[in-house]
Amino acid sequence: MESSLYEEMDRIFHPRSVAAVGVSEKVTNQGMSFLLGHEKLGFKGPLYAIHPAKKIERFETFPSIKDVPGPVDYVKICVPAKSVPSVVSDCAEKGVRCVTVFSSGFRESGTEEGRKLEKEVVSIAREGNVRVIGPNCMGLYAPESGLSIRVDMPYIPRGRIAMVSQSGGVAISASLMASEKNVGFSKVVSYGNESDLGPPEFLHYLSRDEQTDVICLYIEGTRRPDDLKAALRDAAARKPVIVLKGGTTSTGNRAVASHTGAMTGASQVWKALAAQCGSPMAQDLDEMLDMAYLFSLSRPPKGNNICLFSVSGGFGVFATDQIISAGFNMPELDVSTQDALRPYVDAPGTSIKNPLDLAAQFFQPQNYPYIFPALDADPGVDAYIIICAMEYLTYLNEKAAEWSGFMARSLMDGLSAMKKPVYVVFYNTVLTNVKHELEKEFIARGFPVFPDMGRCLKALVRSRTREKKRSCL
Repeated sequence: MESSLYEEMDRIFHPRSVAAVGVSEKVTNQGMSFLLGHEKLGFKGPLYAIHPAKKIERFETFPSIKDVPGPVDYVKICVPAKSVPSVVSDCAEKGVRCVTVFSSGFRESGTEEGRKLEKEVVSIAREGNVRVIGPNCMGLYAPESGLSIRVDMPYIPRGRIAMVSQSGGVAISASLMASEKNVGFSKVVSYGNESDLGPPEFLHYLSRDEQTDVICLYIEGTRRPDDLKAALRDAAARKPVIVLKGGTTSTGNRAVASHTGAMTGASQVWKALAAQCGSPMAQDLDEMLDMAYLFSLSRPPKGNNICLFSVSGGFGVFATDQIISAGFNMPELDVSTQDALRPYVDAPGTSIKNPLDLAAQFFQPQNYPYIFPALDADPGVDAYIIICAMEYLTYLNEKAAEWSGFMARSLMDGLSAMKKPVYVVFYNTVLTNVKHELEKEFIARGFPVFPDMGRCLKALVRSRTREKKRSCL
């Protein structure tokens, strides 16, 4: 049963051919955007446009799915809700494996007509062995397979984060936000009303997917709480699963009902479920992505002992307060560590205790091969946070970009020698365009980067939920 579900889902994420029903030449048409997105991501198989009367110039066009001469594995349905049952019936007759119903006007409408229509769609699909994603969703985004949900979705090779999202907008925003840091997603699904396929199936598949290291789950509610609980527990035992719950207040629950028609449940129940499974819960999209970067690029600290180092003593002072307030410790560095650092750091204005204040010695990158291994060897430290800002990487002159690049890359080379986790706090201060490019280089070298200390510490605290759960097993 387990292997058959995985294989079924794997075929859904790797279709041989794709069609969109409800395509027009309009720029805003979702069916056209869907096909163009597939084309942009390099989908290898045939792409078909389905229109009863018109020829779509860019793609082979047929009046119905049944008229396509070869097999069709995956279909995006973008027609009015009342027309969806007949399209699904055609798909069943054609032998389509899976459909995404983009159309809305089903259960989420809150009307009896909408509920009956959704029930009819599922009944037709089940009778014809067609799996349904949706209605009221965007469907599948899998760059390596060439699957897209609209024309502007990014292709970033070797993305290791996956996302299961009840909301299409959250799925799109998360993918685009990550791409700004040059971080890619392996697979993303927007599943909407969960009439058929939903989190239980996608969590099962992604937790076994070799291209995925971390799973993000945005969920508003579920129709299958027992199945979800079992799937989340199983997935979280295999990989980090970060949960972002929409609708944690009574007003938010009302918004959920009009969005996907899902049953939400009390927020305390969801928190308890996540805690039992060892799944960190995020409070917003930024937190969810911060933890995803942390898990995919590095790992949470095994213990509570943090070493902080920076160029600025002032930054180090208030960052120390934040670290301690977040529940971490900052022990003084071991005597052996201080002895090893003294020839390279001990100078007026510096400190070799904790926080480590490099001051002007920061601008001596030839000493990095001695400083960072010494820090890494300290027996009392579990992880390291380094504070960066553009004004501390260079003087702000006409060669700022050149010198900051040299300093940042020297820093990356030094940090790469460390085996314990290193987290980079790179403040947004000046030269933000240059900073943004250097931030992407840090990430490419495997260092999670956060825009401020608060974001870094929240990610560390919440991500340790999984470490604590695993230590109890």
